Amino acid sequence: MRPLERTLKRLREHARLVGEQRTTLAERYIDEGLLMDEFPGVYFLDGALGRRPAVIGTGLDVWEIIKVVKDNDGSIEGTASYLEIDPRLVALAGRYYGSNRDEIDEWIERVHELSKREEDKWRAGREALAS
Repeated sequence: MRPLERTLKRLREHARLVGEQRTTLAERYIDEGLLMDEFPGVYFLDGALGRRPAVIGTGLDVWEIIKVVKDNDGSIEGTASYLEIDPRLVALAGRYYGSNRDEIDEWIERVHELSKREEDKWRAGREALAS
C-alpha cells in the first residue's frame, strides 16, 4: 500500500495524540472500515471497556441489542418493540453478531462480569455502613 502523504501525516499525528503505534492504528482503521462496508449502519466507538461496534441511530452497542434479543427468545420484533427501534436495526445487529459471534459474546460476558463486581462492591459498602 502506498497511501497519500497527507493521509500518512494525519495518521502519524493522530497516532501520536492517542498514544498508538501507526501500524496498529492503520490496521484498526482497515479492519473497522471493512466491517462498516460489510455491515452498513454499524460503526465503532471508544468506551471504558474498549472499542466496540454500535448501531447508528440507536445509541446502542451491538452487544446490547443482542443481549435483548437473547432475553426475548430470539424475537426481532419483540426486541425492536422493547428497545423502541426499527426491526431492521435489530436484524442488522443480528447479522453482525452472526459473523462476529465470539467478539459479541465476549462483550456480553465482560459487561456481566463488571456488573457483578460493581454489585458486590455496592453490597459490601452497604454492609459496612450498616454495622
